[in-house]
Amino acid sequence: MSDLQPDEYESDLLRDGQGFVEDFDTWSSLLALEAVLDEALTEPEIAAGLRREGLRAEDARTAVLGDVTALARIRMERERAGVVFERPRRLPFRRVTVREAGWLLVTCALLVGYLRVLQLTWSAMPLPFQLVGVLGLGGVIGMAVLVIGRRIPGLFVTEGWQRTEEWAHPEMIGLGERWEFALREIVLPALRDHLRDHRRIRSGVNLVFEEPDASADLEASLVRTAAVKRLRRIVDRADSVAVALAGHRGTGKTTSIRSLEQGLLSRSDRAAPLVVVASAPAAYEARDFVLHLHALLCKAVLAKISKGSRTVSGRLRRRRMLERSLRKASAFLVFWGVAASAVWLLWGGAPWQDLWTLAVDVVNGRVTPQQVWTGQSTAKLFALGAVSLFLLRLVFGVVAAGAAVVRLVIARRRDIRLAGFRRLTEQQLDRIRFLQTYTTGWSGKLSMPLKGEAGRTWSTQRAEQQLTHPEVVDKFREFAEEAARRLDAERIAGRVVIAIDELDKIGEPDKAHQFINDVKGVFDVPGCLFFVSVSDDAVLGFEQRGLGVRDAFDSAFSEMVRLEPFTLDESRLWIALRLRGISEQFCYLAHCLSGGLPRDLKRCATEMVDLANEVYQPSLEVVARSLVTAELAGKARAFIATAATLDRSPELAALTTELLGIPGTEEPEALAAIAERLVAGGGDEAAVIGDLRWHSGCFVLFCATVLEVFDDTLTADRLTPRLHGLAVVRQRMAMHPKQAWDDLVKFRGEAPSQPSYR
Repeated sequence: MSDLQPDEYESDLLRDGQGFVEDFDTWSSLLALEAVLDEALTEPEIAAGLRREGLRAEDARTAVLGDVTALARIRMERERAGVVFERPRRLPFRRVTVREAGWLLVTCALLVGYLRVLQLTWSAMPLPFQLVGVLGLGGVIGMAVLVIGRRIPGLFVTEGWQRTEEWAHPEMIGLGERWEFALREIVLPALRDHLRDHRRIRSGVNLVFEEPDASADLEASLVRTAAVKRLRRIVDRADSVAVALAGHRGTGKTTSIRSLEQGLLSRSDRAAPLVVVASAPAAYEARDFVLHLHALLCKAVLAKISKGSRTVSGRLRRRRMLERSLRKASAFLVFWGVAASAVWLLWGGAPWQDLWTLAVDVVNGRVTPQQVWTGQSTAKLFALGAVSLFLLRLVFGVVAAGAAVVRLVIARRRDIRLAGFRRLTEQQLDRIRFLQTYTTGWSGKLSMPLKGEAGRTWSTQRAEQQLTHPEVVDKFREFAEEAARRLDAERIAGRVVIAIDELDKIGEPDKAHQFINDVKGVFDVPGCLFFVSVSDDAVLGFEQRGLGVRDAFDSAFSEMVRLEPFTLDESRLWIALRLRGISEQFCYLAHCLSGGLPRDLKRCATEMVDLANEVYQPSLEVVARSLVTAELAGKARAFIATAATLDRSPELAALTTELLGIPGTEEPEALAAIAERLVAGGGDEAAVIGDLRWHSGCFVLFCATVLEVFDDTLTADRLTPRLHGLAVVRQRMAMHPKQAWDDLVKFRGEAPSQPSYR
């Protein structure tokens, strides 16, 4: 780790006169990237990552400055910021803003006032008071320097920070209000990518890792695949779309939706979206499902309003206001008592009457301010200073109270608006839950002579009828649009995202198509995004658009995002971010066993953690045998259960005998022999028995190959991308077991230390 700190960099760009003259646009964009980068390197996350991986901050800085993509995005943000800078003949000095000038004026006034008071009273003060005055002068100067250093950064520049002639003017940088966006969305991701690409690679056949950090940044641990990046671009767009999430089970469709809910896929300069997740039912009524969506949206809006609103009950609010008022009144009385005691001790006699008379004389012009300073003793001058501080504190208190009242009024108006929207949301939820009945009526009685009576009763009853499906859709669309507009206006939520999960688990394609046809009327609501997880069949239909083939999915969705299994590097990165310090051998093992499916990869990582808690630093062979044995036991039970559902035959009995021998076999050679017998038998068998033979035999041979490859002799030089072929086999064997078998045989034949089985 380099000792060079981010605030000790000396900018070479500011001394690049040739770039300043020849290509000012590129030169200023590089200067802006450098300025944001210097701040990003001070972030605790980046600093800790550099130390952990043993990287030099200077190398990271050079890498990001050489990133053409980051430079192009910085240039676009400068154009969006619209900060105009006229190129002068020489680099300009730093300008001071109005706010900074105000702080400078107040600080200088206090310093000059103290010096003037000290000058006027110096001759009348005894030696002890003169010593106190000199010490006080040093304190006032130090306080002035501290205030200016904090409130006006860059005015006092030291050699260890930046020199005055090398100060980059804010207008030259040209980011303006886009600075924070450039930091969070451009530079920090570039630094994270640098850390990941240059992370420390560890090799070893013993399972050793750091305990997972529960407080780790979720966004920093998110593997940004191509699909994740595309999803983020979709969320950033202003238009409302319906997006289909496709992919095999376990590729992370539900995880992507949950990442949306946590705000990990939204921009840092926007509020996190309001995400509503509903699971598609296997048996449904379209009207009931839309009502269910409406109810979920209402509940989510109420929860978001309660979190973003500061409204409390009237009694509790009055109690808090009373407590705050009592605290401020007590503090004011204490301050007034201290000031009054100091004035009484320093002035002597009747200070308040004398001070009032002196104030009246000053106002009427009978006494000038200079006569006030020169005509009083030193003790009375200190008393006047105490009175001045008290009055200044009183004025500041009144101004602060006025500002607090204004803020309270603004917040109260916002809370009133939110309260109205809350009532509207509650009414919508009540309408969904209950069938409301309204009854009105009157009755009367008239007494007649001779004890006769005449009376009449009249009443009406009105019941709200159930809404039809089109009416339910219209009500949902109206409320969703209003919720998106209100939440965005109050800066409570950036977007409204409605996700329909588990649609890919509807087995029959016709039912899935019918479901989409029934609910697609709620799509295309302004300010709302819709995400639906669909099956791979829907992907095929969507990709055939424009070929004269249109179906429900093509007409309902404007975009299709397919989530693929992790590549080898993505799996290694996923595990390395969660089990820091783990060796590469175990990352490759988990990737091959899981086939790159995020769900199975997480399961493998969890089982490795559990095994490490039971066995001290288990070896690679022990871990591989444990994971493969568990896989074989589960799959063998599934194969045997499938065989039990088939018609009895001699071929099925022979197959069942082979399947029953799988759980007790652990040696790779014996497993490979079982795989050979499974796929070799029964050329004239029924198709279902043949498929079961190929599936079981391919899986057993795959497990045998994993055990042979991942043993304690596996060194770092044998960890090549060719091992990704095992993960590809794992992905294919469910749909194409024969092709997966051929790929396995080819893989085993290419390995010099492994025999070829056919």
